[in-house]
Amino acid sequence: MANQADIADTVKAIQADLTTIVRGEIELAKAELVPQAKSVGIGAGLLGGAGYFAVNGISLLFLGLSALVGYFFASSLGWQPLLAAAVGLGIVAVVMFLIAGVLALIGKNKVSVKGPEATVAEGQRSVEAVQQALERGVSEAEAEAAARKQARKSAPSLTSADNPGPSYTAPGN
Repeated sequence: MANQADIADTVKAIQADLTTIVRGEIELAKAELVPQAKSVGIGAGLLGGAGYFAVNGISLLFLGLSALVGYFFASSLGWQPLLAAAVGLGIVAVVMFLIAGVLALIGKNKVSVKGPEATVAEGQRSVEAVQQALERGVSEAEAEAAARKQARKSAPSLTSADNPGPSYTAPGN
């Protein structure tokens, strides 16, 4: 019974240790990812604001370029001002779409977030430590069982023919 109680206590200790390890790994992952997430969020907000003003500025520049292209068609080719303005806006819109496509392809390749590398490495080290502890525990248990078996073999037996055991002699004989 004492051995079963020792085994139960050992299993409970292992469960408590594993719970502590898992909680520690979760906390490490949070500690590693929360600052990155905050930084990414702030950076995204700032980029969004910069993008808004840049789009407005670029829009004004492209409208001015469209006006110049329309003026060129109206003055040199003799087109009606409304037709020249429409063609100028269309040409500049196509150029803008081409630029947007190129920037989208480049930006798609640049967007990446690193995973919790330190947490994964620590988790792997923890798993290895638990595996080594289990192997060590199994080998110690096997050695203990072998030692007990050897001790039982070398202990005198009460039923053995080699050892008849204590004999009784009556007093006075």
